[in-house]
Amino acid sequence: MENIWAFLEQTLAASLTAAVLLIAKRLFLDKLSPRWQYGVWAILALRILLPAGLLGRALIPGLDVALEAAKTGAESSLSSVLTDPYGLTEVLAPIPLVRMVRPVSVTDWLFCLYIAGVAVCLLWFFLSYLMLRRQVARGRTPDREVLERLEEVAGQYDLKLPRRVVVLPGVESAFVCGPFSPVLVLPQRAVDDKVLLHELLHLKYGDLWAGVGMCLLRCLHWCNPLLWYCWNQAQNDSEALCDQRVLERLEGEERRAYGVILLSMADDRYARAPGTTSMANGGRNIKRRIRAIARFKRYPQGVALGSWCVAAVLAAACLVGTSGAAELPEQWAADSMSLARARMNRATTVAGALDTYAKAVMEDSPIYMMMAAPASEQGKLLRAARERDGLEGTYPLEPLGIEKDEGVQAEWVVYNLLEGADGNYTGLLVLDAYTTWFAHSYEELQSVAVSQPVRIVREGDFWAVEPLEDWTAVDPECTLVGRPNTVLPALTYTAQVEDIWVELSYQFLLSVDNRAQVDDTSFFGEYSAYRLDTVPRPAALFTNYYRSAGGRAWEGEEEISLNAWYAPLTKEEAKAGTLPDEFGHSSIRTPAEYGRSGGGVGDASGSDWQQAPTALAVKLEYKGQEYTCIAWPKEVAP
Repeated sequence: MENIWAFLEQTLAASLTAAVLLIAKRLFLDKLSPRWQYGVWAILALRILLPAGLLGRALIPGLDVALEAAKTGAESSLSSVLTDPYGLTEVLAPIPLVRMVRPVSVTDWLFCLYIAGVAVCLLWFFLSYLMLRRQVARGRTPDREVLERLEEVAGQYDLKLPRRVVVLPGVESAFVCGPFSPVLVLPQRAVDDKVLLHELLHLKYGDLWAGVGMCLLRCLHWCNPLLWYCWNQAQNDSEALCDQRVLERLEGEERRAYGVILLSMADDRYARAPGTTSMANGGRNIKRRIRAIARFKRYPQGVALGSWCVAAVLAAACLVGTSGAAELPEQWAADSMSLARARMNRATTVAGALDTYAKAVMEDSPIYMMMAAPASEQGKLLRAARERDGLEGTYPLEPLGIEKDEGVQAEWVVYNLLEGADGNYTGLLVLDAYTTWFAHSYEELQSVAVSQPVRIVREGDFWAVEPLEDWTAVDPECTLVGRPNTVLPALTYTAQVEDIWVELSYQFLLSVDNRAQVDDTSFFGEYSAYRLDTVPRPAALFTNYYRSAGGRAWEGEEEISLNAWYAPLTKEEAKAGTLPDEFGHSSIRTPAEYGRSGGGVGDASGSDWQQAPTALAVKLEYKGQEYTCIAWPKEVAP
């Protein structure tokens, strides 16, 4: 948690879990054992220790969207140094992460106040424990008779003795102090064997350490009264469980006598320091424990299985939650919730970033653009979306011959997508806008195309598109951008074998199939039309790829003709100098005009065709002799 919004998300998740557990405990109060009533608090502890929103999941769908909308509304007018108003709220750790910066805004100071509160609570609990230990250190050693009785109780029930036993004046009831070096503190008056048994059972089951853990969790959420109430209940359940364990070891009238002992402790004076256990925990709680003793029963083995099942269901609901995927916004929405949805649907794949960016341009939608734009552009786009508020401006592609009207449909494809040394990608994005969507076949569509060089950069878990130049019109020769063509540029791969110089032009296209066939019946009869799905797919994978190659060769200064075959190589294969056993791709007759070859649909996972090849393996056949080599793009040749 590094800002107040991350803490708010974390404490809200914990509060929802606490509410669910309190309701469940109430429903199963008389039906499930005290072991379950106490053990189920482990779910709350895990919820507090696990970052909220882990693995993109939320307890209540839409809660994260509402929190993002509230953050944007509050932070857009501030200049916080701890909070990015246009970034997603992310809980990196369940504890506050301190950054050495000077707070500026109200939310910065609130987070500083929260951190100060955590420190004060920790100090208060620590000093309380030290003061108690100093008092315990002044206690005297009990009489031999008391020690013998304690050894007898421990031996009878096979329990370990504490490291030290003292008698402390002014103590109302026995208690154990110190998780590292436990000390059993006794009052000056006589103590019943059942009280000794109770405290020894606390030692056996590690309740001292559980109490320390609860104190730490209290400190993390010191300003959440619901969680303080829950940990009070958890400590009371710990005492009730210890009562259950005592009663399981007693018989007949001894159980009733144990209840009488508890009844004598029905006052509000009891220890609540960290690292201690006390049989007396307040008058109201003592009365509740007396009623539990009255209905004491040994739970059969079958109840344990049912208890585990109920706990598993509660854990799944409170810890796993539901998918945190937020609903996509409408293209011209400008309300706070839609703006939050846009930021929570940023592109998570390269194909998704290109698909979202292309559709944002087609629809002239700032809110779609927020999903694919770099974080540095989020503020400007947010303001643009609010200022427009559904009003349409000038369509940016209109000067290039593409008008925005009901009859325009478009597709996009990226040419020569190539990964750079920094792990980012560059390519040429082409939009093909169909001026006639009322067509019976794909080939009948007439198109107007525009192109723009882009860079796709990684920003944490997301991808963003940065335009490198303005949009330009593509020559009318390019009638279909879904195939390789002679108009748009290609990558040039070069290699040399002895005195033969080879230059291959390679074009590699990737796209996502966004076409949807629409069948309808009208006054003019039945027809089928291809329409574009204009809703962005920020997590899309490439579904279509095409490739073609052509080239030229020289021997010395003379251009020559030869037979050549090629096979794309991945980055790992190229670095290793791996040559395939077979060259299965189309052959190249060089010199030759650049033409079409290859094509088809790639694996939807995009594992093999996520980018243009790093290099090409080339096999040459010239004057009856065969050569093999690796051709590299000019700009990345080793």
